[in-house]
Amino acid sequence: MLLEITSHGSFIGKKGQCIKITCGGEKLKEVPVVKLTEIIVSASTSISSDAVKLLAENGVPVLFMGGGKPVALLHGFFMHGTVLTRREQITAYGDERGTHLAKAFVDAGMTNKHRLLNYFANSRRRTDPKVAEGLETATQEIKRVQEKLGEINGLIMENRYELMGLEAEATRIYYQALRLILPEEIRFQRREKRPPRDPFNAALSLGYTILNSRVLAAVTACGLEPFAGFLHADRSGKPSLVLDLSEEFRQPVVDRTAISMFTQGTLTAKDFEHTGGRLQFSEQAKRRYIEAILNRLENEGKQGEDKTSLENMIFHQAREIARYLLGKSQRYTPYTFEWWGTTGGENQSE
Repeated sequence: MLLEITSHGSFIGKKGQCIKITCGGEKLKEVPVVKLTEIIVSASTSISSDAVKLLAENGVPVLFMGGGKPVALLHGFFMHGTVLTRREQITAYGDERGTHLAKAFVDAGMTNKHRLLNYFANSRRRTDPKVAEGLETATQEIKRVQEKLGEINGLIMENRYELMGLEAEATRIYYQALRLILPEEIRFQRREKRPPRDPFNAALSLGYTILNSRVLAAVTACGLEPFAGFLHADRSGKPSLVLDLSEEFRQPVVDRTAISMFTQGTLTAKDFEHTGGRLQFSEQAKRRYIEAILNRLENEGKQGEDKTSLENMIFHQAREIARYLLGKSQRYTPYTFEWWGTTGGENQSE
């Protein structure tokens, strides 16, 4: 269970084995710590040392947000893995393992993009064949870009720009295709982050923040250094490995949720307002969207014969990165989502 704190002046305290949230002396929520997976704080909030200790002992991270971006993560020392894992992670940047991982992240992102487009095309073949055809065309274009990944070899420091160029091309095709199915009132043109100029971009930004916080907790718990990535370049304050691994889960967790909510009318342009130069969710719509993202994380994911929640799959993939770096596995297999139109499993009601 993810607990989000949005009321300014809130206080996070401890009551027995529960986390108690109060504001102005009024109890807002009381949750057994064993039910919590994470706390996200996006308002001015205080926390007691007893609550910090209880959360740390139970492996519950606390993410502090500011201006829509993560600014700090609080977690226990025991979540750090061995020094050997981090040493191998840093060393891998200069050998073939770095390229192998970077290509895997990009390959998974491309696969998930064209599978999601095909997912929505499948549900529109009868009702809107022209749109379905446009989505299928974009799917084939992304696959053609994806084929070029096999031509990239050598060290990642020599090939990052080429790899990122292919990723950018696939992403451009993907977002152009999404314009075929998103409502016109959303006025989505392209991916814009700072600040998001339309409701769909605002939804993606919030969704990716939630996803990145889960990935951050996972890579830290598995002994990996979140700021030492392979695909995304190193930069002060940039959790590059978190962004790398998030590539595998953006479409199945965030994009699919946001697209479905807009196309079904669960979210509309009326759920957003301009505040302080930024486009923001109304509080009610924000809660509804976050709940949908969390439900998606709790849904079944699949990798090979393994069936688990997408949230657990994130931790599984972080462990697999560590295993690969330590030489316990010969290759890293990224996560790609499946549905019955590809290799089986999900219904097509969206």
